[in-house]
Parts: sequence; structure tokens; C-alpha cells
Amino acid sequence: MAGPLLKVERLHKAFGTHEVLRGIDLEIDEGEVMCIVGPSGSGKSTLLRCLNYLEKPKSGAVFLKDEPIGVRWQGDRLYEMTFDQLARQRRRMGMVFQGFHLFPHKTVLENVIEAPIIVNRTPRRKAVEEAMALLEKVGMKDRAHYHPAQLSGGQQQRTAIARSLAMRPELMLFDEPTSALDPELVGEVLATMHQLADEGMTMVVVTHEMGFAREVADELVFMDEGVIVEQGKPADVLLNPQHERTQTFLARMREEA
Repeated sequence: MAGPLLKVERLHKAFGTHEVLRGIDLEIDEGEVMCIVGPSGSGKSTLLRCLNYLEKPKSGAVFLKDEPIGVRWQGDRLYEMTFDQLARQRRRMGMVFQGFHLFPHKTVLENVIEAPIIVNRTPRRKAVEEAMALLEKVGMKDRAHYHPAQLSGGQQQRTAIARSLAMRPELMLFDEPTSALDPELVGEVLATMHQLADEGMTMVVVTHEMGFAREVADELVFMDEGVIVEQGKPADVLLNPQHERTQTFLARMREEA
């Protein structure tokens, strides 16, 4: 049996004397959707950024198909990867942030084809063809020649998702992708993510959208103070939480809903 697509072992991360992650262990199988929830400051986003080495862990390791992320063995010694080596590795993981980070002077289409042409050396005609197919998938084909300033927040985020997919990642990471959106725009982004999950995309999603987590996730992780407090099937964690901290958090979420 093949091993997990992504594996996290004893991951620690600190900023100065503040330890943000305190020994995280996770496994994500290919085609699985994992949602990570928890209060602000629990370490969720830091964990996500450590997965692709945007943040360098203090200790522990992350493996993508058994290949360590951010480091390499040379003989019997472990070295940090060069910038180019790390960039090549990161292509295997797409990431969608809270902010959209689109190039404001480029159109939707130009934003999506930029990396395939420059990084992957994809011929422009092929890049455009593939980008238009992705834009159709996320419901943005009719906005291909608009600039970001002409789009709603939800449209910008769907463009950002298409841009990440254009690199054909093995894994997609989402860091609170709807938190910067007006409430009426949240649904269109979640619908796009739901579609990706249905198509078998492996996803790790930091979110506060409990309905999405309940519907789409295969595994739900609740974090607090840098540790995994509870983990399991969404229905089990949400409807029958075993830990008092999880119970308190979910009760507060229901009050705020």
C-alpha cells in the first residue's frame, strides 16, 4: 500500500521565545481533504506555511511522497535546500492565501499564464488554452480580460485558485481563503473548492467555515495553543467532541453563527 501523500512529523516552530507549534504529527492521503480549525493564534496558518517551507520549522520534518520539504541529504548530512531547489519543490504544492495577491497591472488571464510560461516554459498558446479551461472551471472565463480592480473579492479569489491550479500541483493549501470576503461572496469560493474536492484534489484547508468542513472534509483537525487537541471524521468532532476545549470552541462558534 502506498504511503501518505503528505506526512508531518514532530513539527515545532517558534518565533523568538514563543513556541507556536509544539510537536505536530499529521498524515494526508492522496485525494483527501483535511480541514484545520481552531481559535486565532492556535498555530493553524503557521502550520500551513511550514508545509511548503514558507516558514522554516525549528525542528521536525515535512515529507511530500517521502521527499523531505526544504532540506536534502548529501551523504550522511542534511542540508537546507538552495532557493532554486526549494522553488522547484514548491511547484508541487499550490497555495491560496487570505489575500488574493494578484498582479494588479495584469488581466485575469495574464495572472494565470504568468507562472506556467516563465517557470515551466510552457508555450504561450498552450498556456492560454489551459488557463481558459481553468478559468471556465472556476467560473471566471467571462472575466478573462478584466483586471483585478474590476473584480469582486470572490472573483479575485477564484482567479487566485485558477492561478495555483495552473502549475498542476499535487496538493493545494488554503489559508482562510474566505476570511477577507464579504459574506455574500463566500459561497462562490467554497463552491469552487467543493468542486476541486469532488474531482479528487488533495487539499489542506485552514478555515472557520464549519459547514464546508462538515460537508467536504475527510478529516477535521482542531488546534489550540500549537497542538492538535482533537482529530477525526468531521461528524464525530463537530457533533460529539471529546475534549472540553473543543466543546468550548464549537459552542462559541455556534453562538457567533
